[in-house]
Amino acid sequence: MAVSLRPGLSEQARRLTRAARRLGAAGVMCGPAELRAVWPDSAAGHRSLRRWCELAGVLSPRVRRFKAADPRAAWSQPRVREIASNLRLGSLADGARPSADTLVIDPLISFGSGDHPSTRLNLRLLAGILQDPLPRPGGWLADVGTGSGVLALALALLARRPVLALDPETASRRAVARNRALNPQAGPLVHFVQATHAALAGRYALVVSNLPAGILVTAAEVLARALVPEGRLVLSGFRQDDAARVARAHGRHGLAVHQRASEGDWAGLVLAR
Repeated sequence: MAVSLRPGLSEQARRLTRAARRLGAAGVMCGPAELRAVWPDSAAGHRSLRRWCELAGVLSPRVRRFKAADPRAAWSQPRVREIASNLRLGSLADGARPSADTLVIDPLISFGSGDHPSTRLNLRLLAGILQDPLPRPGGWLADVGTGSGVLALALALLARRPVLALDPETASRRAVARNRALNPQAGPLVHFVQATHAALAGRYALVVSNLPAGILVTAAEVLARALVPEGRLVLSGFRQDDAARVARAHGRHGLAVHQRASEGDWAGLVLAR
């Protein structure tokens, strides 16, 4: 059993770590905001867990069960999420490793770890598009409002083309540099520019953007103008109630909706001329 607690103070976390070891935990990991322990799923393990929770003053800890010959080995197995048949996403904190179809993301304080529905929607849509050849062979692709760089890195990994990653935030510049280094297969193809959508120049076969509806409406003319004649624009970051407004804004500049997707209350669109 893997158990997670959120101790309030560092001293309390140290005390509970020591207590877990005394009570026979197979492993204890103390992070900046969470304390995790692994216990045998046995009568003795449950008794020790109850005693540990009493010491922590916690009635309902978060528990995850798994089967393993060695609980420590199972806990250390990296957890990788499959976004599409050709794309997987892992976290550096979970021990994931990059590969030909896997990105490892450390967002630092930027948006875009891959956990949010809007990010997953955009990744699934662009992964589907990149299963077919893109127009304008060898041309650049673009990610507007790149945040952690996850969409830009996915474009680079799957298309093997240079990607312009735009974002006005200094935090984004730091996160993209970090994630470029973590993903040697895709990182060298991503080129970050600290700027808003207004700096987008040139023509691109594929542009992606995961931003709030208001920004996407404002940026519609620039985004539409940036596409080659057969290019695609993948948008997310807005609720389903705002999808029609985003589509209309881009429709005024010659783009029509070719595909829609949703997850919960979030929406994603693929637009083209």
